[in-house]
Amino acid sequence: MDISTFFRVLLTNWWLLLLSVLVTAGTAAYTVSKQQPTYMATAQLELRPNALLQEPRDVVNVMVALDKRTIINTMARKATGGSMQAQVAQGLGINPAVIADSKLTALVLPDTNLIDIQAQSTNPELAAAIVNTVARELPKQIPEKAVQLDITNEAVPPTVPFAPQPVRTITLGVLFGLLLGIVLSLLGFALESLRNSGADRVTKGQPSPNIEAPVSANIDLPAKSAKTQKFSTH
Repeated sequence: MDISTFFRVLLTNWWLLLLSVLVTAGTAAYTVSKQQPTYMATAQLELRPNALLQEPRDVVNVMVALDKRTIINTMARKATGGSMQAQVAQGLGINPAVIADSKLTALVLPDTNLIDIQAQSTNPELAAAIVNTVARELPKQIPEKAVQLDITNEAVPPTVPFAPQPVRTITLGVLFGLLLGIVLSLLGFALESLRNSGADRVTKGQPSPNIEAPVSANIDLPAKSAKTQKFSTH
């Protein structure tokens, strides 16, 4: 199929493209309207050598240990563990299931000693409270006295919801509708071409009917010769 045929098929089936876009975009808009806004709060912590270290050699040794990423990855895992979730639920006086549903995560930023603690909730104040509680409890679990974990940014209640995102969702619905309409149009064109080619093969392979010349009822028979017109005298 060349490009001209492709666009001709799309122009012929413009109504199918429009219908697909309306259906998918309408479905996306309806889904977004039924979703409850979800907010995400973030707090940031920094892992660094303990300020009580006086010897430069000790500081260098701690920096080398931090470069191996073992300590910071361990702290990130502890930030989202079951024991931490239980401590946060107890500190806030809420059901532990709420903490489990908050999608509590700890992200180690690449090439840094920073940890982002994030939590989601339909209540922005609750999301910030969960994150800040984790940020206060996590430094207490540092196994090494040579390092310390400080809160560099406390979480504040977000004002803009993290989800849903109406513009993004509806745009994806429109794009999916266009793709669906194109696929359906090309599929219909392919089926029609296949049907037409099959009909052409049947027409070309059918034998032509035999036409017989009509036999005339009045046929002139050749006259008998004189020799054959002899009568017996007997």
